[in-house]
Amino acid sequence: MYLDLHCHTIASDGCLTPTALIKKAKRLGLFYLAKTDHDNVDLMDEFLAAGKKYGLHAIPGMEISSRYLGKSLHIVALGVDYKSLKIKWYEEKCRAARKIRGLKMAAKLQKIGWQIKKSELNKTLLARPHIAFSVINHKQNKKRLLKEFGAIPNFSTFIKKYLAKGCPCFVPKKFYLQPLPSIKMIHSAGGLAIIGHPMSKTPEFSYGKEHLLKIIKKFPFDGVEAYGPENTPRETNYLLGLAKKYHLLISVGSDYHGYDQEFPLGVKYHGKLITASMCAELIKKLS
Repeated sequence: MYLDLHCHTIASDGCLTPTALIKKAKRLGLFYLAKTDHDNVDLMDEFLAAGKKYGLHAIPGMEISSRYLGKSLHIVALGVDYKSLKIKWYEEKCRAARKIRGLKMAAKLQKIGWQIKKSELNKTLLARPHIAFSVINHKQNKKRLLKEFGAIPNFSTFIKKYLAKGCPCFVPKKFYLQPLPSIKMIHSAGGLAIIGHPMSKTPEFSYGKEHLLKIIKKFPFDGVEAYGPENTPRETNYLLGLAKKYHLLISVGSDYHGYDQEFPLGVKYHGKLITASMCAELIKKLS
């Protein structure tokens, strides 16, 4: 049985509805699937109902945006009680903060001449991909986009030039829950706290081995996302070694957002999809 425990939907910055995500996973032969939208648990009822309908083991989760020593630290919460009052408090705080931040970034883009498609900003949870799409999907920006990028860019390319840290329209986040309170919140909601995409090549998340070791030693994480789409086999083996040494559960996550050409659903290791047996202890705790 195959699995993917780090997926996004339209509840944050993904392209698919929870039902569409479940149906896609079913077609690919996945059985265990977690919905881990950024800083919220919206549409979880739909996700769980779709899992039941299509015969998948749907796992409620969330990806928490935290920070440690100047780097973003994303914590994948798995098996949480999504109706927990602490979880609800957290997502409301994040939703308000992200809205303010997103509108500030959009205003900066307008200031330097980009047209904004305002319908892209009417999201329950406003994230940077939505800001990027507010520019990319406005027809009056087509000529400038082609001139600057050589083609209509995807949201990631646009973010790297305009909305990433150090770029002209970047606005820093004002609200973060630090790692330890985040983990305590996850545990209080009955969930497991997993270190998300530890081998990410994005500068914002590129930890380095020393930084990752500090994270593992300092905080009571339950597991690490050892299998990921950006990992080389050598990096995966390193993470598996860390998991064994520090008694961490092994997780797998594609960080799927619906962009199949760049990061498809499901993670492969040596050309084969990850099976539940490769994350057996984690699955046992989530079942």
